[in-house]
Amino acid sequence: MQKWLPFILFVIILGAARILGAITPDDLPNLQPFGALFFCGMVFFGVKWLWAPALAWFLTYPLTSALNGYALSAQLLVPLLGFIAIVAFAKFFKGKSLRKIFFGSLGAALVFYLLTNTLSWALNPSYAKSLGGWSQALFTGLPGFPPTWTFFRNSLISQAVFTGAFMLAHANLPALLPQKLKQASGA
Repeated sequence: MQKWLPFILFVIILGAARILGAITPDDLPNLQPFGALFFCGMVFFGVKWLWAPALAWFLTYPLTSALNGYALSAQLLVPLLGFIAIVAFAKFFKGKSLRKIFFGSLGAALVFYLLTNTLSWALNPSYAKSLGGWSQALFTGLPGFPPTWTFFRNSLISQAVFTGAFMLAHANLPALLPQKLKQASGA
C-alpha cells in the first residue's frame, strides 16, 4: 500500500484541481493540469504511466460536468479525443531537448483546442454548420458561456505553468524517489 500512496495522492490532487476549475468556471475556465500531464507523461514515461491522469479525469468527469451544468452525454468523447491527440502529438517529442518539449507542449494545447472546438462545432446543433459557425466555435462560443478564446488562453497558461512544473519535477525525480520506485518507473 505504501508503494501506491504517492500515486493515489497524485490522482486525488489532480481530481481536486479539476473540481476547483469546475467550481470557478468564470474565473478559471480550463485552467487545469491535464493537458500538460498527458503530454509530459507520454514524453517522460511513455504510455504505461498515463493511467493516473486518465483515472483522475474519468473519476471527476461526472462531478465537474454536473457542476458546469452539463449532462453526461457523448460530449465525453470530445475531450477524450483531445487527450488522445495530445498523447499522439507528444510521441514526436520523446528524447528531445527541454526547450522543444516545452514548446511542443504549447503546440499540444493548440491541437487540443482546435480538435475539441471543431468536434463541438460538428456535434452541437446550436452551431451553424458553416465557416461562420466554426469560427464562432473557435472564438466566441455559445451565448451564455464564457468565450471559447478564454479557454484557449487558459489552456496555454496551464500548459506552460504545469509543463514547467512537471519538467522541474522530472529533473529532480530520481533524487526524491525511494530506490524501489526508481526501478519500477525506469528513472
